[in-house]
Amino acid sequence: MEEMFEFRLHGRGGQGIVVAASIFVEAVFHDGYYARAFSLFGAERRGAPVTAFIRVSRDRLMPRSRIYQPDYVVVYDSSLAVETSTAGLKDGGILLINAGESKGGNLFLSTVGDSPYRIYAVDATEIAWKHKLAIGSFPMVNTVMLGAMASLSGFASLESLIKSIKKRVTARIDANISAVSEGYESVKEVEGLVT
Repeated sequence: MEEMFEFRLHGRGGQGIVVAASIFVEAVFHDGYYARAFSLFGAERRGAPVTAFIRVSRDRLMPRSRIYQPDYVVVYDSSLAVETSTAGLKDGGILLINAGESKGGNLFLSTVGDSPYRIYAVDATEIAWKHKLAIGSFPMVNTVMLGAMASLSGFASLESLIKSIKKRVTARIDANISAVSEGYESVKEVEGLVT
């Protein structure tokens, strides 16, 4: 069996992480990999915790089960519990956080402290506001985070992400394309926290 890479996405209902996982999987497939996405949530309402899982491999045979030791953890909302979000992340893995000056990102980063994985951040909330991607007062950060995920992992090109967004997103397509591009370009490694 070929090497498999696993992603675990943590966010809140209404942030679009289930849709983001589907878009990412389609883009990965366009770029020559097999991928599978599925999510874990109940009948919760907007704002309740949601987890999505993605597996990527050159082999199309992959398990369909929860991911407990991911290579990548992607945190869409920095108000989520650090311990829950980062649980099981492999040593040398990648933690991607929606963090910036807005809404607790710096607090999440300071709570992570010294860690055996690489930490990256993108201010997806600010980018979503900039492109007017919101439902009421709730910023839709999914396409921004998709761009950052693709940039870090190298599994999906920006062109393939845009192609998948055009197919799967029904509203504000131009704004979502601008947001995914900015997320792709804006993700930065957080220095001074990694051991």
